[in-house]
Amino acid sequence: MVLIGIGLVFSYSAGAWAAQAGVADDPAYYLKRQIVSALVGLVALVVAAHVPLERLRRAAPTLLVITAGLLLTALLFAPSVHNTQRWLPLPFFGRVQPSELAKLAVVLFLARALAERNAREESFWRLALPVGGLCLLVLLAPDFGTTVFLLAVAATMMLVAGARIGRLLIAGAATLPLLLLAATRFPYVIERLRFFRGESSYQVKQALLALGAGGWLGNGLGAGRQKLGFLPASHNDFILPVVGEEMGFLGILIVAVLFMWIIVHGVRVAQSARDPFAFQLALGATFVIGFQAALNFAVATGAAPTKGLSLPFVSSGGSNLVVVMAAVGLVANVGRAAEEPS
Repeated sequence: MVLIGIGLVFSYSAGAWAAQAGVADDPAYYLKRQIVSALVGLVALVVAAHVPLERLRRAAPTLLVITAGLLLTALLFAPSVHNTQRWLPLPFFGRVQPSELAKLAVVLFLARALAERNAREESFWRLALPVGGLCLLVLLAPDFGTTVFLLAVAATMMLVAGARIGRLLIAGAATLPLLLLAATRFPYVIERLRFFRGESSYQVKQALLALGAGGWLGNGLGAGRQKLGFLPASHNDFILPVVGEEMGFLGILIVAVLFMWIIVHGVRVAQSARDPFAFQLALGATFVIGFQAALNFAVATGAAPTKGLSLPFVSSGGSNLVVVMAAVGLVANVGRAAEEPS
């Protein structure tokens, strides 16, 4: 809730600048959208926290199929936005991003599959192929960053379940040529991969300027300058540098500690789970939140190439906010089940 509150403050700050620049008519444009998303996310959190785990287990394959259908629908019929087919228009809610739902679909599917089978058995490819097909649909959008993210989530869950490292390496080697082929077809991916040649993108340079200008205590809420058209996606993927410029190193530290707190408690809940499905579910949902936060921190500080991943709970963006709040609900569900008397 504290992280969401920080996100609301900076959503308003970004909206106020957008109104001044003529990008939006209403200074509270981003704030209103984020409040609606937070309310929808709260409903998703409560539902995910109270649906019986057995019902979630049975629904896992269905959710994977529904997500694949939404991704395919977006590819075939969704209007192009920035030369991508990632968003589906919905009445009253604007646009939703099916690839965000794919994060939970992969976690639920693998939690069920890994609980029913030993990851060391020959069933490895039966798990890898459905997840790989879903990742392929995300890649075709194209959404290179989310594809790599989903593969990392799947590999981590399989590794924890006891999958042989050799099989994961073979799967990774088989996937790498496809990822490299996609990278050569999309200019924005090639530009991001120049990071490994020591080249920093314009966004990263502006992000580092914002972080440096903030110092220890920041310039004050609303007093950031990089968001005034210098730092692209300052309300979304690069909201962390704005936090750093206005709240300083202290603000960044608060955000980091809150994420670490979520991760620690998520792991503790997983360890207290009564069955393999609940364990994998809590661990996967926690990893989705923690890994995405870590990647966003790394990108914003120039430690990793730009991936287009939001900062959970803080960045402006409805689909991601609803999904990560639902992930919190899944962890809470496992914790409630562990506390119930046998």
